[in-house]
Formats: sequence, C-alpha cells, structure tokens
Amino acid sequence: MGKVKKLLLFLRDCVEVYIPMISFIVLFLAFILQVLSRYVFHHPFTWTNDLIVLGFCYTVILGACYTMRTHGHVQFTMLYDSYGPKVAAGARLLGNIIIIVTFALLLVPSFKFSIFQGFQKTAVLRVSLTFVFLPFCYFLLSIIGYSIKPCIEDVKVLMEKMSDSEDHAKAEVLKANMKSEKEVAK
Repeated sequence: MGKVKKLLLFLRDCVEVYIPMISFIVLFLAFILQVLSRYVFHHPFTWTNDLIVLGFCYTVILGACYTMRTHGHVQFTMLYDSYGPKVAAGARLLGNIIIIVTFALLLVPSFKFSIFQGFQKTAVLRVSLTFVFLPFCYFLLSIIGYSIKPCIEDVKVLMEKMSDSEDHAKAEVLKANMKSEKEVAK
C-alpha cells in the first residue's frame, strides 16, 4: 500500500475515531467537573458548558462517520430483507441516491455557513463557531463517500453482474439460520 494511501487512512481514523474518542472523554470529564463544582463546591464553572457542547458536537458528528463506515448504524430493514435481491437492490439504490443528492446539495451551503460563523465565538472559551460547524461538512462528505460503494453493488445486482449485494445476502443467511434453529427446536 502506498505511503499516501496509508497517510490518508490514518487521517481518516484520526477524524472518525480518535477525535470523537478524545472529545467524548473531554465531554465526560467536563460534565463530572460541572456536577462537582455546582453541587459539591457550590461554585459552578461556566466554561464546562462550552466544553460539553463542543465535545458533544464532535463526538456525535464525527462518530457517526465511523458508524457509517463500519455499518454499525441502526437500520430498519424488515421490508428490505423480505424482498428479492433485485427489488432490494433497487430500493437501497434509490435510498442511497436520495442521500447522496441531498447531502451534495447541502455541502456548499454548509461550508459557506461554517466559514460565515467565524466571527461568532462560544460564550466563555471564545472558540470560533467555524470549528463547531465545520465537522458537519466532513460528515456530509464521508456519508456521500460511504454511500457510493453500496450504489455500485446495487447497480451490479440490477445489471445481473452480481447475484446479490453483500448486506442483503447476510440477511438471507440470517433468515436461513433462524429457520433451521426453529426446525431443530421442534
């Protein structure tokens, strides 16, 4: 693997794994400190609220990118799993195209808004709101990127160059296993 590709994969891990992990730890520690300062010492800190909000934004927005990469997000696939491979591929392709188009349309206005918010700062720590909103632009790009591979799979299924998509085939295997377990239980 080339050095550039390795570097890009490491940077992706930094943005999608390490930054959310660190921001969650900061969020959690700031929350504990806020509770202690308010209810134990009766002298609340104002800056902990800024840290909690920033930590939450980075944890949720960038953590969602990693979840999409690993297919760890919640999916409601009862109908999708009951369809045959071609219908399932068509349904997933339609859904992913809607996501890609919508997020692509959001990208430029979101970036412009993030840059525009640079003149405003958080209340206490004085962090530029550009840094609060900019992770959303990465989120849009990564979701678009992670939606492309399933689209390619679905087009291959629809063109009969592939028998079934990877996630739909897994669902079929799970259904078959559940059926055989029921038969064994009888």
